[in-house]
Amino acid sequence: MTHLATLALLAALVDHSFSANILMITLGGTKSHKIPFWELARGLIPRGHNVTFINAFPADFVMPGLEEITPPGLVFYVRNFTDWDLVGSRMRGEEPVHPLDMLRYGYQVCDELLSDSETKDFLYSHLNFDLLILDGAYPECAVGFVHHFKAPFMYINTVGFYTGSLSVAGNPTLYSVTPFLARPYTDTMNIFQRTSNTVFHLMANLMHSFMVRFALQQILRSHFGDDVPAIYDTSKNVSFILQNAYATITYPRPYLPNVAEIACIHCKQTKPLPSDLEEFISGSGDAGFIYVSMGSSVKAANMPEYLRRLFLRVFQQLPQRVLWKWEAGDDMPDLPPNVKLGKWLPQQDLLGHRKIRAFVTHGGLLSMFETVYHGVPIVSLPVFCDHDSNAAKAALDGYAIKLDLPSISVDSLLVAIKEVIYNPKYKEEVKKRQILLKDQKETPLERAVFWTEYVLRHRGAKHLQSNLKDLNTFQYYIVDVMLVILLSCLLFLFVCRVVLSLLIAVLSGNISLKVFKKTIKIE
Repeated sequence: MTHLATLALLAALVDHSFSANILMITLGGTKSHKIPFWELARGLIPRGHNVTFINAFPADFVMPGLEEITPPGLVFYVRNFTDWDLVGSRMRGEEPVHPLDMLRYGYQVCDELLSDSETKDFLYSHLNFDLLILDGAYPECAVGFVHHFKAPFMYINTVGFYTGSLSVAGNPTLYSVTPFLARPYTDTMNIFQRTSNTVFHLMANLMHSFMVRFALQQILRSHFGDDVPAIYDTSKNVSFILQNAYATITYPRPYLPNVAEIACIHCKQTKPLPSDLEEFISGSGDAGFIYVSMGSSVKAANMPEYLRRLFLRVFQQLPQRVLWKWEAGDDMPDLPPNVKLGKWLPQQDLLGHRKIRAFVTHGGLLSMFETVYHGVPIVSLPVFCDHDSNAAKAALDGYAIKLDLPSISVDSLLVAIKEVIYNPKYKEEVKKRQILLKDQKETPLERAVFWTEYVLRHRGAKHLQSNLKDLNTFQYYIVDVMLVILLSCLLFLFVCRVVLSLLIAVLSGNISLKVFKKTIKIE
């Protein structure tokens, strides 16, 4: 007994000695960016780590041991920027969020964060952190915190198809098989799609470079001082990247050793539903129910009236009951009796319910992971950002039907829903993916916690970084080597041509042998 008590005391001392102060930061414009950070915090806090989390979305609940900081200026800016008409814009054939607006967000949100008095108080409160964990989407502003706190840092690359933070760290991004996140491509593209895909990647990189060098760099200098390093110089020294992807549900990718995939870090086992929802679902009989949600960034209540009526006309023709996430309230005048609304619905508990038959979704990354985890076929209505690439991958894998909002009709939506419900191949394919997703030696959370503590133990784990990160574009793609080889070949051909011309001249009698020897310096 004494021996066991001694071991327990030693274990407690070891855990306490390994306790670290960790700062998490996400400037992502949608709440879904928060979720992987929350889940990692859930895994770190019970192990004795102190976690502080800066973000733009005030918490809906209190997580014991987590200190959340939501600077008012940041919250106000993000809330106003994201007051958008995404569905309406997509239905009109417009770009829901213009690329230039995305760039503008990148530097304006940074200035709003750093100008906020709460942020300034935090920065100059003499706190120390052992590790910073940043969002791989819009990480540039948070790089200033890395300089300020002089600590190693990691990324959670919350947008799985985003390649920017991976590329800066030296990871290969092969445009031939890596679809641009905002295009409806897969890893199998024809020549025209590969050309378009490459152009989108290159243009995005160019625009990002302009934003970083000519806007964000100046903002960081104005808030952190002129000695703040170049953003790209700091970014490429990222210690580790937790990639929100997994080969069996996104795409197989070539990664460096300092990258680990953590898709479905947020996925959970099903819990019992509230009594009102369970009662509504139980009344569906053998027909079951359909769950409809456009996620947190796309507000269904903001959709055009035409689309709302279209949805209702489809739902009332279905034998299934329908649970619809509708932020404007729990009632509408023309609601069919088989439809129930909810401002908030427990999505994973619904997706894991035995009576669910299909999921109608916008195609957000976390929702796509959840549908595979719980084995539910889907009808996808992509709206913006990575929705198209997510939907294209799900359709490629055979468990989804993708519809385009500009051309959607009552018939197309009704046929699609019936197809995924009554054609068994969709259920079979998603079950195959479910098995592949769950066949892992550890959970994504366990993997994320291990690598986070690994970076802490080794104070940045620089031994996992590749020198690829230090090469410029010409060196990375060996353009300089190819130029040397090309010039050498051209020089060789030129010399051969000169010598051959002289030989021909000698043989033809146009030049004497003595002159030939003198020309090529033969004694």
